[in-house]
Amino acid sequence: MNEFINKRPLSNEQKELLNKMTREISGNNIRAISFKMNDILVVTPFSSQQDMFMLMENDFRKLNKGKSFSQLRTDAQDTAYKKYGKESVTIDIIYSILAKTAKLKKDDVSILIKRECELIQKFSFVRECGKVLFNEAKKNGKKIIISVDTIYPQEIIAGILKKCGYTPYNVLVINPDDFGKIQEVSGVEPSELMHIGGNVEHDVEVPILKGSKAILISPIIPLMVKSGRLRGFIESKILLESDSPKYLALRCAFGLYAMYGFDVPQNKIPKSDFCKDPYMLGFIVYGTFSLIESDYEFNEKWKQEIIQLNGNNQKILQGRDDFIKMFNEYFGEFYDCMKYTGFELPFEFLTDHSAPGDRMMLKSCISDSTCKKWSESVTEPEIVPVYARAVKKNAVSRLADKLFPPGTKVRTIADGILAKSQR
Repeated sequence: MNEFINKRPLSNEQKELLNKMTREISGNNIRAISFKMNDILVVTPFSSQQDMFMLMENDFRKLNKGKSFSQLRTDAQDTAYKKYGKESVTIDIIYSILAKTAKLKKDDVSILIKRECELIQKFSFVRECGKVLFNEAKKNGKKIIISVDTIYPQEIIAGILKKCGYTPYNVLVINPDDFGKIQEVSGVEPSELMHIGGNVEHDVEVPILKGSKAILISPIIPLMVKSGRLRGFIESKILLESDSPKYLALRCAFGLYAMYGFDVPQNKIPKSDFCKDPYMLGFIVYGTFSLIESDYEFNEKWKQEIIQLNGNNQKILQGRDDFIKMFNEYFGEFYDCMKYTGFELPFEFLTDHSAPGDRMMLKSCISDSTCKKWSESVTEPEIVPVYARAVKKNAVSRLADKLFPPGTKVRTIADGILAKSQR
């Protein structure tokens, strides 16, 4: 179960959405509920899968010095998918490829597989929204099917579900090749089956075309990215190194922000990048800034006043303190590979580019003169697209990123030229 429970009260919009979904599940015309495990019942505090592999670098260096485990591990999985098809790939197949590439011994492979399985269990947590729906299905006597696309053995998946409190369930389906398999194991008519997932095509369109009902719950990372401009701003600042080990801790901070702030979906709130919620502001801005290890120098004194919070806003402080506790609890043992590089960037966004609704949350904590200087200095931030996984680029694309950052007008023109040059 989660060590920390989200202290944010749900908005009226979120309550209405959750109530609507529970009513759909409890209907007498539905006899079975199918849940996707990943993103719906279980979440991890990572922006991408590769982040977890970076936590294994020290384990790998004991066996093979001088190479990047995360890159080798990612490449091995990509190779396995291309060779065998995604549904057939297991962790053993991936590591058999990695062993050849990295020249690992059999015992070394066993050590790394064990460690990865330990980490995926350690970092798998309840998505409270999914848990509410799961409990509603159980309470109403529905047959529960859980499906998961995974490389991990069934006993690992079963252990994760048990840890997160998703027991008992009726059927666990590993790597279903299509929705027909879920309908088959449900043992009910297609019209009596409700499927809950996070992908519009596979979890909504396909079930409906096959005669079942469907509920879409957006994954937490896209919800976090779309909630405002903050994540796009961060991406623009660290563009060429956004997926590097240097910014691993920052990516994990946003993983926590997504996990605890965007559990129940909500629409973007106008004139705010933090859902107009002091707790959220305290969590990702003041929480990250508080972990910076050296004294941070401000060119403008009014920025120092903003970070000091002389008005003592309790909700902001609660968010800050919760972030610090969570980050240390989850990632404290990985301190050697979790430097706090970039942890000043959320505060930079707040002072330089904040929306009016977010500045209002701090009005009682700062002087009128600081409030005036802040309002006069705010500008529109540059933002770029955020990808769930690093996009592989050729040499020409990497050069374009360096010369013309994505999202700029110049880059749009450059993309057209590049497209013609590669035909």
